[in-house]
Amino acid sequence: MHFDILIAPSMKSRPVRLMEAMAESAGRHGIDARTMRTYAPRAGSVLVVYGLGGKDRLPHAETHQRAGGHYVAWDAGYWHRKELDRFYRVSIDGFHCPQRIGATEPDPARWNASGLSITDRHHPQGDIVLVGNGPKSGAVGATGWAVAKAREIRAKLPGRRIIYRPKRYFVEPGVVADGVAMAIKIEKVLDMASLVVCRHSNVAIDACRLGIPVVCDDGAAAAVYPSRLEDEAQQPSEEARRQFLHRVAWWQWSESEIARGEPWPWLVRQL
Repeated sequence: MHFDILIAPSMKSRPVRLMEAMAESAGRHGIDARTMRTYAPRAGSVLVVYGLGGKDRLPHAETHQRAGGHYVAWDAGYWHRKELDRFYRVSIDGFHCPQRIGATEPDPARWNASGLSITDRHHPQGDIVLVGNGPKSGAVGATGWAVAKAREIRAKLPGRRIIYRPKRYFVEPGVVADGVAMAIKIEKVLDMASLVVCRHSNVAIDACRLGIPVVCDDGAAAAVYPSRLEDEAQQPSEEARRQFLHRVAWWQWSESEIARGEPWPWLVRQL
């Protein structure tokens, strides 16, 4: 098995360094990997990209997959996203791979090393937190998702307050909500919430460890949470949440671990 790591023109310097370090570490683990500045993969290679939604990455990943190949996609982590030694999540053959995550052995070692805990901040009378999408969502046909979802919440869960949480500072026009939570730490937004609704988002993982119910279309959390508002009550047990967090912890790695090549043997096993 060999890997071709795409360094796309629009990538920022930190992800470029990360992917270059990953390539440099491959040999220490017996992995055949190289970087390429233009999409010219070797026959039978696994494509590796950072930031799958980029306009100079997604088309190449889709082309690679249509030709029968696999691709590995890195992006910002599920937790410890802003630490000095920050974490990056990984998926295979898509933006997210909940089926693969759900099939992962729930070894607690990586979760236990996270320093995080599983709590219960759910408040049945609390707000519904609607998580917005970023500007790249249009590339996958998701433009207007939050606008439509806000309307659906009003129709199916009437009488409950909706707090719209934009992705970073990208406020989607037309979202009708009772409030907007921007530039506020996510734990504060989720404190005493009744439900998180998202297309796919790291916020669903935050909600999982905080005990807030989730409805999500896709993303890692789709491995255990319902996708329809009608199924809001069908939430995982605390033990199911725990095992999910044990599993998803294996689908993210720190910057230093990636630089040392530690994900390589694990990735080969997943593929």
